[in-house]
Amino acid sequence: MGGRPELTGAVYLLDKQSGITSRKAAAQVAKSFGFTKYGHCGTLDPDASGLLVVLLGKATRLASYIAGETKRYSFQLVTGIMTDTLDMSGEVLEKVDSSSVTSDSVRKALRDFTGTFSQQVPLFSAVRVNGKRGYRLAREGRKPDMPFREVTVSRWKCGKMNNGRISLEATVSSGTYIRALARDIGKAIGIPAVADSIRRTCSGSFSVKQASCNPDSSDSLLSMGEALKSYPALVLSNDDVKRVSHGMSIEAEIEGISVLLNKSGEVAAIGKGLGSEIRPVVVFAT
Repeated sequence: MGGRPELTGAVYLLDKQSGITSRKAAAQVAKSFGFTKYGHCGTLDPDASGLLVVLLGKATRLASYIAGETKRYSFQLVTGIMTDTLDMSGEVLEKVDSSSVTSDSVRKALRDFTGTFSQQVPLFSAVRVNGKRGYRLAREGRKPDMPFREVTVSRWKCGKMNNGRISLEATVSSGTYIRALARDIGKAIGIPAVADSIRRTCSGSFSVKQASCNPDSSDSLLSMGEALKSYPALVLSNDDVKRVSHGMSIEAEIEGISVLLNKSGEVAAIGKGLGSEIRPVVVFAT
């Protein structure tokens, strides 16, 4: 509990609660362990909950390797309502009777949202348009044309309709907006719809089951080596650690990304195997 671990970098798995921004939640973790430099992989909306992978110290340089290509979410699809934020926290723009919507009609619509397709980014988002973030433009009363992104969605799970709400789960590619999915599913069934109770349950190889609701649990604190365990690892000789620390390639028959460790098991670098050699791409050893 609390105190700075004997680490220059670490990864913390936080079960973020609703009502707080991802940045503030990450800051609480950093403060608990005495880190001044911190970040996180994948922003959760303030009203969303679930797994937030917090990067501490030198681990902030590992964001692209730890974030993971996919994330899994659960959420409620609320039919018969549209808000400016595409979730239940926003200003209500429209309300209609949705008693005709069934679980089967939602399941049928989900077929169009399985695989890779184009998704328009919500106005209330951190995406910049002409240099300004979308949510700032929205608060100024402006409605720019938001960009489209290619996203991939799979492994849908669909519950039963209950008073216009239905529970859904999906695995999505990085950058997918659950609120936009809810909006577009509503369009597909001909009824306005928004998302509620958005919860991230997995991010890459990490699960919310590994996370803590508190910002200071040692059980949810991982060393950089532990956080990178999904990659192949190679233990280097002292001489090779020195070479890597100077940005020099070393001989090794390996391809793709690998974790380069010193003899103490600490991460010396992230390397990219080129078949007959490994080139360091992120160096920690000095």
